[in-house]
Amino acid sequence: MFGFLQSENSKLRGAAKNWLYLGHKVYNFRKDQLTDSEVSELGKRLEELRVQLKAKTADAGKLKLAIEGVEGHMKKVGGAFYPQSMIGENVDFALYFLILYLGFTAFFIKPFKIPTNSMWPTYNGMTSEVWTEDHPAPGVISRAFRLIANGAIRYDLKAPAAGELLIPISTRIRSNSLLPVNTVSKRHHLIIPGKGNGFAFEIGGKPLLLKTPQEFDVSSDMPMLNEQDQNILLKSWFPKESSLLEVIQKKISFGETAGRGQRKLANGLVTDVILVKTGRFFEKGETVLSFDIHTGDQLFVDRMSYHFVRPKVGDGFVFKTSEVPALARRGRDSYYIKRLSGVPGNELQINSGKLLVNGEEAQGSVGFVKNNSKEAPYDGYFHIGNSLLRRGETIEVPEERYVALGDNSAHSSDSRDWGYVPEPAIVGRPVLIFYPFTKRFGLTK
Repeated sequence: MFGFLQSENSKLRGAAKNWLYLGHKVYNFRKDQLTDSEVSELGKRLEELRVQLKAKTADAGKLKLAIEGVEGHMKKVGGAFYPQSMIGENVDFALYFLILYLGFTAFFIKPFKIPTNSMWPTYNGMTSEVWTEDHPAPGVISRAFRLIANGAIRYDLKAPAAGELLIPISTRIRSNSLLPVNTVSKRHHLIIPGKGNGFAFEIGGKPLLLKTPQEFDVSSDMPMLNEQDQNILLKSWFPKESSLLEVIQKKISFGETAGRGQRKLANGLVTDVILVKTGRFFEKGETVLSFDIHTGDQLFVDRMSYHFVRPKVGDGFVFKTSEVPALARRGRDSYYIKRLSGVPGNELQINSGKLLVNGEEAQGSVGFVKNNSKEAPYDGYFHIGNSLLRRGETIEVPEERYVALGDNSAHSSDSRDWGYVPEPAIVGRPVLIFYPFTKRFGLTK
């Protein structure tokens, strides 16, 4: 780093040590491939360089000649070790870095991206912000800043033709996903080829395709800024209404449709759809939909601590889904993050929206306190799922089992739905949110 402060003699001696290291590397790894005379000559020149390097009164001229002697012979016998191309050096560096990275993340600290909003607002998954005439999109400079600081990516949908916007609704309406979803090609981070969700609308008889990340359903309710249960399509096209599902059901019942069709789903099957009229008309090239998707919180998970201390109630809690039987049966093979809410021997109950641990209101985290007091935007705890903590039920956590609950209780798939987390599934606890640069940046809660 401070090589410019070194004397010429010091630099020369440093170069000599590097040549000795490289020469011995070639000697050890290639001597079986070289002739006896080549091995002998290499050993001779390395010994000459070693003698000059160890000399008490160093002669720079002799040391330089010894280096040149080794270098000249290495050009003949070095093989892949010398001379090495820039590509080769970069590959070596990349491999060394990859080995260190894999080792470090396997045993010490693992980077992790929050996939969903089950822990909102303590930790955020992907959230969104809608741009309308009343809430216009920021300009180019602000947009660039938001991309860098918040990971906010803009989605603008332009009308391919003039006409009324039609929404294809699956004939099997589900409250959590109204639109049929197809798998489409989509670049991640604007560069890397990958897969995403495809939502196909229609204007003037022409298709209008919206591509989003695979974990993102544009028709589902989600947090926006500090508000829960917001909907992109509702805020964009039906701002005076309170529920997209109710709007769609009302339009279908009143016959405000434009016929039927079919759409291909992500699983390859085809589903029947009803084309619902929105009553909104657009000119060709006009903006139909504009919103930002904010990246989920990215954090570091401490994989080491739980080898020395027991997990405690209130910890953020990361575990592998393939080790949870009910999730494994559903084909889940990823990592979940929840709030550790019960350890072996604890008695748990949800009563009047509060989580009770051993008969007392749960303590140990901000999420517990704010949920139990229903401090907005926390909504308290709910009876959801058919596995644990059903209405009126008190459970005692078995040995080597743990209860994991989401801070966003009404919108979390957790132990209430799929049961206990076995001890082998535990990965670690989150310690630091390193991106995006929001008020949540820093040590985790």
